[in-house]
Amino acid sequence: MPRIVTNVHDAAALSATCRRLGLSPPEEGWAQLDAEEVFGWVVCLTGLHGPLVFDTLTGLVAYHPRDNGFVPFRRIARLIYRYYDIRAAARRGDTSAAHRPDVPRRRRLIRAREVA
Repeated sequence: MPRIVTNVHDAAALSATCRRLGLSPPEEGWAQLDAEEVFGWVVCLTGLHGPLVFDTLTGLVAYHPRDNGFVPFRRIARLIYRYYDIRAAARRGDTSAAHRPDVPRRRRLIRAREVA
């Protein structure tokens, strides 16, 4: 069974990540992935063959072997990267980061005379 080694240890930040991406909140339980039962926080991500199971004690993320392709694995990585963003914002004390929609920021160009 494929697993990803991560630093996902905070269930509240995982829940905030799911909320930010518009997913249903994670549920503590078990899932049958291929021929193995895994326990932890179960997250159902669209476009995958099976759910993701986050073990917050070890930091491992278990997923179905059929989700090891490029596009499904990209979806898994996107969820993990968003978790890192939310967790870092929580450590900084930025509470608005968990509630912002997942949209790219506009960049403001600085003119040469503004920089001095």
